[in-house]
Amino acid sequence: MNSVKEIIEMLNSDDYLLQKEAIENAPKFKEPEVVDGLIDLFIKTNNKMIEEHITEALKQMGGSYSVEKLLKLLSHEEARVRVFAFEVLCKIGNDNIQAIIAEAENPDKNVRKFIVDIMGALKNKQTVDALLKRLSDDDVNVVQGAVEALGNIGDVEALKKVIEFLPSAHLWVQWTIIESIKKVNNRELISEVLNLPWEIEDIIFDSIFDMVKENGDIENVEDAINLYLKLSTQLRIKVLDTIYSIYLRSDKQRLEKILANSKFFDEIKAILIHGSDEQKYEIFKYMGSIEDKDFVSFIKSRVFDETIILSAIKLYYTANTLRKRELIKVFKYFNKSKLAEYIREVFKGNDNILKITGLKIMRQNGVREAADMLPDMMKEEDLLPEVLKTAVELELKELFDKIYEEYFNIKSDDTKLLMLECMLELRPDDPRVVALIKDELANEFLSDVHVLKLLQLIRKIDNKEPFRAQLEYLVDHPNMEISIEAQDLLVS
Repeated sequence: MNSVKEIIEMLNSDDYLLQKEAIENAPKFKEPEVVDGLIDLFIKTNNKMIEEHITEALKQMGGSYSVEKLLKLLSHEEARVRVFAFEVLCKIGNDNIQAIIAEAENPDKNVRKFIVDIMGALKNKQTVDALLKRLSDDDVNVVQGAVEALGNIGDVEALKKVIEFLPSAHLWVQWTIIESIKKVNNRELISEVLNLPWEIEDIIFDSIFDMVKENGDIENVEDAINLYLKLSTQLRIKVLDTIYSIYLRSDKQRLEKILANSKFFDEIKAILIHGSDEQKYEIFKYMGSIEDKDFVSFIKSRVFDETIILSAIKLYYTANTLRKRELIKVFKYFNKSKLAEYIREVFKGNDNILKITGLKIMRQNGVREAADMLPDMMKEEDLLPEVLKTAVELELKELFDKIYEEYFNIKSDDTKLLMLECMLELRPDDPRVVALIKDELANEFLSDVHVLKLLQLIRKIDNKEPFRAQLEYLVDHPNMEISIEAQDLLVS
């Protein structure tokens, strides 16, 4: 295949194989006639395979002429032809970027939308000025596409101009502006957004309140106030969550200094004292979800005093069961004396989920004062693992005897292992633990997994001599892992 003429003849044939061969060889010939032949064949064919081959061929060929021809197809009556032209232009448009830019002024809004999207795909900085002009386009889809394209290009100075449109832009465009700024990840742009002369949280709420102002009556006043309270609370939680996120990945002490004189936390306190129960609940719920100990300590120092603690307790005792399970997580902000007092009250109740959270808070805050409540809780299988964990982390050696007594009431092998491990941690040299492990190892019906776990417990005991006979027996165990572990313990 040595000539343009031959390519054109094959493209115009009705033989699929000849057409396919011509398309595959077309990129070797970039003459306008070949481009025209490929585009004409695409328009008249009904063969999806031929369409795909032509699309790929034109992407390979590129060229200024191809760009000009394809631009004319963006207003074609058939959607498949428009999509074809768009897809190829997104790949080769830089071959004639000035022709692309010129089409940004096309009177057809659909073509303008194609063009801004193509510019976004090309990421060519030469298109920035044309895209900025489209921010005042009378079609919101074109504006949104222009913003997205500028975000793809990542020109910081251009995005500063985009930000000027943010407060007054259509809701879709507002969202796109924020997403475009996130792509660039520039601290200066974020500051520009935060320092805009904001008057409302969202333009849609401005319209809602205007509607009430113009058409509402006395029956709508309370609902309007409740909406405001809901929005203002959500906004404060959003700010607090933003601070928390930055705190986790930044210099914590430096951020604490920045926030030291902020009135933001005074506003939080005011809501927790004087706000509605719903407002208090939402803020306490968020605070309870915070896990970082340093941030918990910081919030505690800035927000929690005796008045706030009493507010939390009052809300807790008037809440339903589900809300209690959220609000108990706020107890970790209490001082130790208050915390011990209310944790004890929780342990007297019947809700095991509350008790488990209470045990976790005990561990987090090192509260040993409620340890005398734990023996009764051991009798409940759902609570026992958390009680054992608490005993170990708080080094509650005084619970050893109670755990030992309860051991003989337990049927589950896994739970018994947890109890043995706990007793080992509390009193590793107690002969009763050694005796229990020996008895367990003597059980011929234990699974291999259970035997391995018992051997790992033996590793924590300094004197291995009481286990020598059993270890020598286990050296010949058919499970290689058990055999190796037993041999290692004999020589350790």
